[in-house]
Amino acid sequence: MRLRVSDNDIINIDNVDFIEMDGRYILFHSKGVVYKSIYNNEFESQSTFNNIDNLLRVKDARFITKEELNNEDERKAKGFNMFWAMYDKRVDEKNCRTSFMRLTLEDMGKAINGVKSYVDSTPDKKYRKNPRTWINQKGWESEIVLSEDDKKKVNRYVQPKYVSDDR
Repeated sequence: MRLRVSDNDIINIDNVDFIEMDGRYILFHSKGVVYKSIYNNEFESQSTFNNIDNLLRVKDARFITKEELNNEDERKAKGFNMFWAMYDKRVDEKNCRTSFMRLTLEDMGKAINGVKSYVDSTPDKKYRKNPRTWINQKGWESEIVLSEDDKKKVNRYVQPKYVSDDR
């Protein structure tokens, strides 16, 4: 990938072995050759260097440690346990866990946030979808329709008795 690093310099980042900063200069080391890019001041060179450094910090799947993978799996497992406890319809846990673990962490968060309102809207378990179906259909994205009784249960502000409107 080619990257413009200054007004005059374009560098092919794929061929760069490493970069270093020396005051107003950024040195690009590529296959034994050093390319020097000159900037107006140290602040400009530092900003450019940081931007290039952040660009080069790409995670390579070949170098992800087992510890990092286990950490994500651990978070997903905890998320499933939270979901399973909140859903409160114990049907087909094994396949439900498999479907849940395929979700991204972002979708898992949305599912956990959305399951409470779904469960509240369907108090009778026999009318509630099976958990795996709810996950596969992305039920958290669906609109929750409340009955008239449920609408009355919504917490509304009630003026305390000790407060009067006579001011």
